[in-house]
Amino acid sequence: RDYWFRSGTPSYLIRLLAHTDENLDELTGKYYDPQEFVDYKANVEKPLPMIYQSGYLTIKDYKPRRGTFLLDFPNNEVKKGFVSLVASDYFKPQRENINSWIQDLIDALEEGDTDKLHKLFTSFLADIPYTMRRKHEERERERCFHYTFYLIFRLVSVYTVYTEKEQSEGRVDCIVETPDYVYIFEFKLDGSADEALKQIEEKGYARPYASDKRPVYKIGVSFSSETGTIDGWKVQSERFKQHTFFNNLHKQEIP
Repeated sequence: RDYWFRSGTPSYLIRLLAHTDENLDELTGKYYDPQEFVDYKANVEKPLPMIYQSGYLTIKDYKPRRGTFLLDFPNNEVKKGFVSLVASDYFKPQRENINSWIQDLIDALEEGDTDKLHKLFTSFLADIPYTMRRKHEERERERCFHYTFYLIFRLVSVYTVYTEKEQSEGRVDCIVETPDYVYIFEFKLDGSADEALKQIEEKGYARPYASDKRPVYKIGVSFSSETGTIDGWKVQSERFKQHTFFNNLHKQEIP
């Protein structure tokens, strides 16, 4: 299925994306002035023209008043193939074990096993070489961790995945929907998992799922720039809170 991507993707494009600080999820699905993507030059700081000229992105809409174009992947097959290739190069040190690890991740998501998710992500991030996550600015270091999660969840394409999803109170870092569970992630670099979970609560990121029958897991995650892995993981379940409420009602004495 992915033969065209493996045989047709220029190796220099993959190398370019491996060294850029831009995130794929921040590049696509946005409106651009044509000058921003028609210039065919290999530029680490601005990879958009290279991606567009290579045929992976297409024009999906046009705003005449502003003269801007909406660039995005033409379909899910192209997006999946492209992201898989980029992830394969990005996760090169773990390439031999990545498929097995992804399957374990899918099992954990399907089972609602947040403890297993924690262990899987912690061990995976710990194996990423320091040179891949080394960034001088704090914002760039945080985006590196966000990008890693973005690629991981895009590889788990059997589910609905949203990254940096816009809501009325802000942008959610990541939401994963399976047939039986909903996972809402908020990430913090050198912060605390409590702080991340508090943001989910205060911003009401779980509100759109208030009438959803699936359990909703709100997960606050903190990363350590020192160790390069997770140093805080806090989970709260909306379904658990509801059960606690009903249990308390049953315990009350009826006059």
